[in-house]
Amino acid sequence: MTSNCTNNARCFFKGAFLYFFVSTLVLGGIFASYIAGSAVAQAMDAQGWCFYITATLSWASVFALVPFILSAALYAVTKSVRASSLLHVSLTVLLVAFFIMNGLVYSQYRFHINGFVLDMLFSEGAGDIFQFNASIYIKLVAAFLFIVLAAAAVRRVCSLVVKRWNYVAAVPASLLIVAALLFSNGIHAYAAVVKTASVIRSAPIVPYYFPLTANRFLHKLGVVSKETLTTAGLGSDGASGLNYPANELVVQPDTAPKNIVMIVIDSWNSRSWSPEVFPNIWNFSSRCAYYGDHLSSSNGTTGSTFGMFFGLPAYFRSDIEAAGTQPLLVEQMLAEGYDVKAFSSATLVYPPFARLLFANVPNLRIESKGKTVYDRDCEITDEFISYINSSNSERPFYSLLFYDLAHGYELPADKLTRFTPSWNFANYLALNNDTDPTPFWNLYRNCLFQIDSLVGRVINCLEEKKLLDNTVVVITGDHGQEFNENKKNFWGHNSNYSPVQLRVPLLYFDASQAAAVRRHRTTHYDIAPTLLKSVLGVQNDVSDLGVGHMLEDSCSRDWHIVGNKDNYAFIREKDNVIIEKKYSGHIDVYDSLMNLRDDYKVNSRELNEAILKLNKLYK
Repeated sequence: MTSNCTNNARCFFKGAFLYFFVSTLVLGGIFASYIAGSAVAQAMDAQGWCFYITATLSWASVFALVPFILSAALYAVTKSVRASSLLHVSLTVLLVAFFIMNGLVYSQYRFHINGFVLDMLFSEGAGDIFQFNASIYIKLVAAFLFIVLAAAAVRRVCSLVVKRWNYVAAVPASLLIVAALLFSNGIHAYAAVVKTASVIRSAPIVPYYFPLTANRFLHKLGVVSKETLTTAGLGSDGASGLNYPANELVVQPDTAPKNIVMIVIDSWNSRSWSPEVFPNIWNFSSRCAYYGDHLSSSNGTTGSTFGMFFGLPAYFRSDIEAAGTQPLLVEQMLAEGYDVKAFSSATLVYPPFARLLFANVPNLRIESKGKTVYDRDCEITDEFISYINSSNSERPFYSLLFYDLAHGYELPADKLTRFTPSWNFANYLALNNDTDPTPFWNLYRNCLFQIDSLVGRVINCLEEKKLLDNTVVVITGDHGQEFNENKKNFWGHNSNYSPVQLRVPLLYFDASQAAAVRRHRTTHYDIAPTLLKSVLGVQNDVSDLGVGHMLEDSCSRDWHIVGNKDNYAFIREKDNVIIEKKYSGHIDVYDSLMNLRDDYKVNSRELNEAILKLNKLYK
């Protein structure tokens, strides 16, 4: 039996419900597409797919319900079909556009748009971090207009269809959504207990999804043991402060203190280290200790730089920030009268290095004024050279030069000719698992070549001023940069803890030490204690200063921790597996190529020892 739409209210609500259901299907399809190209898709089984499809459908209905309710509320107040329908369409367009954009973010970084991303987008200095070509903006605008037109057309079709659509047809649609909601949550609650990998791993792919867990309830029923519940969360501290340093510093400053210059290249892929890309630094490396198996403390700038300066994992960042604690390295330099300078291409406001690392440094330089990343990298080089040339002070100095060009990919056209074929800009929209990385890789290498020329100027300046004999120079990257080396569709950084995103070159120059090539594993946690003890005269045992060792110490760096408190991993040195604790609390194990290792048996005793060692830093 059909029912003609002769009543405005009935007509509106029938059309709005049909549009809600179609919107649910569209959003559900977008959510479901997020799994494409990910390593999780390869490990899915029938149970996992049943969960994932029902989860995406039911969770999409929750988002689609918001425009439906708001438009219905507007109609109840105004009785205007046009205004209410316009609101429904507008809100749905925003949802669809947002989740398409979120899908792009997820495909690159394996996390959804969150406060971290929004902070970067809308904070001061966002232009230093995100670099987009005009053609990308044109494509995004065109895509948005297409969404608008498609959404309006669908709403019009819904208005026409409901003229011969009975309310009874809404029943199976509603039942389908409710059934999907109950089924997905029920299967997840069960999977969380029995550790069904396909369900647990696919759940975080659904954006902002919080499925049901009932572990404690199932524990009361005797389904799961208390031990299983208490060991699922890898390392709870239960304390409020850190033993940093573990004991008060004992210092015997050198009567002829050495200067320190730290040169950090943002996003340095270790595969690029060659004389063709780095002729100046490569030539200088013959006078340095070169560490060929050096790992960062994280896969992003904040965590990796935190590790370099504090000698601590970013696992402790929230504790450090809450207490306002500054790095021992910086505080000891200030105590010994160093002139501390930071020449950073990107702003020091975000990430908050001005507050986190240099809060007590007077007259801190916090930003560069150049219009492009290349301009700003040139500017910090010029300013450092000007500072060295104009300084008449007898004080020792510390200078940080932080180059951003290999992260920003922004070069003048005449600088793109050394490595070809090369993209003119980083076309992120073109990246997928089948993309030929060569032109992107060559763009990246062209950027590194320009950084090398700038670093060459820095080294030449120190040499010309006869400062190298009394200056320690550290050259490294904050973290790695991936170009889909593992064929898992990972590009950039901040998306996994594979060697590609963690390994960076490290050069340590001290004229009083012989040049060497050292192959034992070292980490970013070793840099601060080495400088504290070798240059600043700190006499404490290295264990008082963080989790690192002296760079020249060839002891094991097994169970190297990377990441932050919410998502971190232990890197095993002996077999290079990656034991990662996800945001959800679930643990995944990968090999160095980011293949899931379901067969890998984590040694519970060793894992427990690693966690206890970490937690010993708490008071």
